[in-house]
Order: sequence, then C-alpha cells, then structure tokens
Amino acid sequence: MGDPSEVSSDPLMCGLCHKRYNDPRILDCFHTFCCECLEKHTHNAHSKVTFPCPICHLEITIPKTGIKGLKQNYYVRAILASATYSTNCKCDTCKENEQQAHSRCLECNSNFCKPCNTRHMKANETRDHHVIELSPQEAKSITKLTHRSFCEKHKEETVYYCILCETPICKDCVTKVSEHKGHRYKNIVEGAKEKRSKVKPMIQSMHEYLPCLQDYLNELHSTKKLLADYAEETVNEIKSRCKYLQQELQKICNSLVEGVEGKLKTESNRIETHAKTIENTLRSVSTITKSAEEAINLGSDSEVVLMCQKLQNRFKHADKEIPQVGLHPAVSSNFHVGESHGSNLEEMFGSCDTTEIKLPMLPIPWGLRIALNFDVQLMYNFKVANHIDTIHAIAPLSEKEAWICHGWGTQEMNLYSREGEKLRTVKLDIQIDDILTKPNGDILVSSYDDKKIIKLDGDLKQTDFVHLDLYPGGMTYTKRNELLVCAVDSYVTTRNSRSRRMIIRISEAGKIIDMIEDDGFTAIFTAPYRLHENMLGDIVVSDREEAEVHTTTITLDGFVKNKYTGQKDYRVKKPFNPFGIVSDKHGHVLVADWSNHAIHLLDLSGQFIGFLITENYGIRGPNALALDKEGYLWIGDTKSTVWIFKYSRRVENNT
Repeated sequence: MGDPSEVSSDPLMCGLCHKRYNDPRILDCFHTFCCECLEKHTHNAHSKVTFPCPICHLEITIPKTGIKGLKQNYYVRAILASATYSTNCKCDTCKENEQQAHSRCLECNSNFCKPCNTRHMKANETRDHHVIELSPQEAKSITKLTHRSFCEKHKEETVYYCILCETPICKDCVTKVSEHKGHRYKNIVEGAKEKRSKVKPMIQSMHEYLPCLQDYLNELHSTKKLLADYAEETVNEIKSRCKYLQQELQKICNSLVEGVEGKLKTESNRIETHAKTIENTLRSVSTITKSAEEAINLGSDSEVVLMCQKLQNRFKHADKEIPQVGLHPAVSSNFHVGESHGSNLEEMFGSCDTTEIKLPMLPIPWGLRIALNFDVQLMYNFKVANHIDTIHAIAPLSEKEAWICHGWGTQEMNLYSREGEKLRTVKLDIQIDDILTKPNGDILVSSYDDKKIIKLDGDLKQTDFVHLDLYPGGMTYTKRNELLVCAVDSYVTTRNSRSRRMIIRISEAGKIIDMIEDDGFTAIFTAPYRLHENMLGDIVVSDREEAEVHTTTITLDGFVKNKYTGQKDYRVKKPFNPFGIVSDKHGHVLVADWSNHAIHLLDLSGQFIGFLITENYGIRGPNALALDKEGYLWIGDTKSTVWIFKYSRRVENNT
C-alpha cells in the first residue's frame, strides 16, 4: 500500500491503496478508506480494540463485528454510483426492463423507475435504504440522496430534534412516556438547518486555508531545490579550485566537499521532515473537509443532527494537528577562494562559510479558529442608496434602530430599522463627520467643516455643543460621562513639527477638560480617525498615518499601552487599513480593515485573535462600526450597504 499522507487531487481515491474507493468506510475522524484496506491495515495491529487512523493517527474503536461494522460512507458511494450512471440505465425491477431508471438504491445496488422506487421506499424492510436520484438531462450528477431515519424504540420516522439530547426523535418520543418526555424539541428540518449553519463556516474556513497550506508546501519544496542548486554551484567551485592547485590539495578539497554535502543533507532532511508533516496535515485536513462537506450537503436531516457535534469536535482536533510554527532559516555553504600566496595550502585553497536562506512563512488557519470559537450569523443587510457611497457614521438609537450617515460632505442623516426600513430623515446645516447617541437620548454630531459639535435633543432641536479650533472627527462617550473626540489641524495624513493631532476630552457641559496629544515627550497621533473606550477604560484609536496605519491603545494620561499594525503571521492581500473601531462588553476590540474587507478581532491587550468577518459575506471596504444595546454589530461599507451581525463566543460542550 502507498503512503496515506500523500496528497491526491482525486477525492474518490483511497489514501491506502491509491485506487477508487471499494466499499468505503468512514471513520470517526471523517477520513475514509476501503473496507479491505482497513482490514489489511489493522491485521498486524497490536490492539484488537482500537487502531490509529492511517492519516491523522486518531485512535478508532473497532466495532464488535470487526472492520465491516464500521459505518459505510454512503456519500462517497452516492458520488461513485453517479459517476457510473448511464442515461441508458433501465429499471431492474420492472418485468420488461423497459422503464427508464430514475433512482438507485445503494444497499440493493439496483436501479428503479419512479413507481418501483415509491414501492421500494414504502416497504418495511427497505424504507431506511439510501437512494440517489439521477438526472438524465445532466448525466453523472446527483440531484438528491434520500435516507429516512427511524426511531429504534418506536419504529417511527424521526421528524423532530430533541434540543437537550441533540438527537433525532419521532412523534411518540414527544407524546408518549420516554427519555425525551418534557424536553424542548423542534422540527428536524429546522434542527438540521441550524446544525448546517454551525458546520458550514468551518468548511468554508478550511477551503480558504487549504490553498495557503498547499502554497507553503510548494515553497518548501522550491526552497529545498534552491538549497541543492546553491550547494551544487559551491561544490563545482571547490572542485575547480582543487584542480588548479594540483593533486596534493585533493585531501583538503574532499574535506570541504563533505562538509558542504553534510550541511546540505542535514538541512534537506530537516525541511523534508517538516514537508512530510505538512503533506500529511494537508491530506488530513483536506479529506476531513471533503467528508464533512459531503455529509452536510448529502446527508439527511437526521444524520446531520447526529454528526454535527462529532464534526465540530473533529474540526477542533484538526486545528491542533496543524503546526503552529514554521522552520528557522536554512543554512547554506559558500566557498571563498584562498590567497594566491598564502602561508599554507588551506589559505591558498580557500574556505567555506554559511549563508541563511529565508524559508516560507507557515500560514495560520485563522478562519478555522474563529469558526471554532465564535458563532457569527448575518442577521440583516440593506442598501441605503442606489448609488455607491461610503457609510461613515452609524449611531444606534435603540435595540433595533440606528442613525446612519453616508456620503462625505453630506448634511443629512437617516434613521433606519434593523430590517432596512427608513424611519426618519434629518437635514442639518452642517457637514457631518460622525454621529453619537448619548445614554439620555441626545445626539451629538461632529462637523469637520464648521469645527464644532452640535447637539440634537429628543425632539431633534439643534444647538451648538462645543466650538473647537481644530477639525473634529470620530467621537465616543465614556463611562465617566465624558466625550472624547479625534481632532486634527489638517486632514493631510502626514504631520510636521507644527502639526496638532490629538484626542480632546470634553465634559458633560461642553467644556474642554484635556487634550491628549503626546506622552510627555513624543507626539502620539498622526491622523486619528475613530476611537472607542474598551472594557478597562483605555481608549483605542485608529490612526490613519500614511507610512504605517495602526490602532493605538492609550490611557487618559497619554500612556501608550499598545500599537496594532495588522496581522503579520499569515499572508493577507493588502496592508492593514483600519477605519471604524468598537469594543464590546466582553473586552474584544473590533477593527474595520477597509483594504482586506474584514473585521479584525483583538483581545484587551491588543493581540490578534482572528478575523471575525471576512469578504466572504460580500462586505466591501468596511468603514463605520457600531454595537447596539443587544450586542448586534452594525457595519457600514463603501458600497452603500449596512450589514448587521450577531456574534458570540461558542460555549464549549464537554459532555
């Protein structure tokens, strides 16, 4: 048998025999192998109770009936059956065998026309069989995999999902005395939909990560070849010098060559060992993802409900299988020609030293970690304009409403419901930069054109709140009942020795308390844009400095605690470009990355956790961020679209 860690592009190929699956059996780790291959694999196993998966080495329990007792992978069997389907297939049950086959039973290995299939699915002995429907118009494509699940106790079809037990149940389980009596339950279709929504982000994250892992593996092989090329060139130089200095230098030559080749062997072996680990991880994660995708897409609702927890746990285990660090730089040899008139042969011949060759960076599967740790759900999204505009301010008014401003230079702000209904429009006599709603219902609006902040009361009556000598921008209201405002003397995102860039503290009465401009020695900001108070009472600011955009976390005393310049440990499409920023009640800091169409998630210390939301949802250029009273995240992008998400850290289930 071949090496199961070898990566194959054929999703229907067994990792042990490297042939198309024959009687495929799916393990608890969601890797699939031929039944016969598994029997051979476990024949010489030390334990007759368990065996390690040939790919990920997870211990698999052997059923009492042996390997044949392992669950058949009907999803793979369905795909294999569709691959051999012919539009000329006839029903195997009709006497004349003239009816066109409509479906195929995987247990019976028989084709059926529609009437025969109906009878087949109603018969007690075959009602739980797996049946695929095939489309004559699109040969070799599965339109549906049908499998009805029945309660072992009541022999009735499972049409409900017990929320407490996380298992499919039948009507009698709900109405009669049983272990599920009194439990909360829902329709099995709704339960399966909920479980699919939990697993699909994990599958999507793996789809995003697999190309990165494959690229990393390719770069490792390329670097290994580069090492060999350098070594070969160095060896040739050494040998050429050896001939020039005649036969008596052969001993020195051989010694140096052996040193170079020894170094090459050591480094090549190191890279090869790491590459094999990555190959095995790539194969393991790829097949897990494929098996999970097949199970979720083709499995019945009951099966999806049953396997969801296993899938979640399996993806967690897969995350631990992925290496967390790459290799330190490889060491290559260089040859230096010796002096023509050296004092000894070694000096005349030359010597070798080493040069570091940078190895590729190991990509981090951030998407999987976020998918494992957080439930993220898109609740609503809607357009605020038919043309393309940037939404630069969102200020939630209540649990389900928010003031929204779009289009730089506009004097208009609109009140929208979560569902996208425009409830009210207010036209002001100033250009709007940012909007803020205070706990008492008052609304504050900053105007960079007029260098002031105005206040709107509950009746939307306008009064001046504070006049400034600088251009005000982003605002936040603190637990101390103070207003903090980003302020600059110029909207040019570079500064000189005379530039004024700061955070201004303003009292409840509209009086300036302090200007946070430097730490006592050095200027802190270049172009502060938006800010928010985190759970510790520190202020997190997005700074739009051209040379190095970043977020800065400071105390109200001007002490800089942290600067975040974007994620450096894995490859992103474009440099970090922060705009909107908020902090939630759990201590997470969320930053809108305009260039990468993503929302960064940071902890209280400013360390990167992962990307909570990416462009896969369709967001383009996120700018404005806001959290309403229920913790829903509102995002305004550059395409006149508002996105509203519900997110929470997933509760670990240790049962």
